[in-house]
Amino acid sequence: MLKSTPMTTLKIALTGGIACGKSQMAQIFAKLGADVIRLDDISKQVTTPGSDGLRELVGTFGKRILNQDDSLNRQVLRTLLLENESNKNHIEVILHPKILKIMQEWQKNSKKILNIVEIPLLMERKLAYLFDRAIILTCNEKKQLKRLKNRASIDEKQAKKMISIQTSHENRLKISAELPCDIIENNDTLADLKKQTQQLYQKLNQSVNI
Repeated sequence: MLKSTPMTTLKIALTGGIACGKSQMAQIFAKLGADVIRLDDISKQVTTPGSDGLRELVGTFGKRILNQDDSLNRQVLRTLLLENESNKNHIEVILHPKILKIMQEWQKNSKKILNIVEIPLLMERKLAYLFDRAIILTCNEKKQLKRLKNRASIDEKQAKKMISIQTSHENRLKISAELPCDIIENNDTLADLKKQTQQLYQKLNQSVNI
């Protein structure tokens, strides 16, 4: 009886600055057949009413972070995160271990060849060791600012603040010293992003099948 060959899974980090189009690219990859998960979605999962994550956040910041139905008010939490470095650190210490635990379980159970995690803070949290390669999505500053203002319904000052607390594009590129990287510029239309993603999907699949 022939033994089946274990399927090779490529663990890929999809990273980049805020409002550069990571979620759009992730959706395109999913439609093409990749296994995709967003850390923002896991963050919502670990802060549902009754969860340890939400209980610990309330213990740190008080009930001002809750809506009337006791769910997390993400706008208030975002404001606190932008206020100072201490708040940012408290939030990360509470949520990141819980998020990473679920992410790693998901990676372990993935049944598809391409396993893609949308992970904004890949460089900042030194998480390259969890992946085989990375995709860095970038766009010019003018487009990034416009997209963020439209997406989050915030003014330019808030948008610039949110961009400024993230690592720079230049620093993000340093991940290439630890992982093979594909750098995609998303300065054009959604159709152009789809085309680039399809080409990359084919390339990544071929790299596994060689």
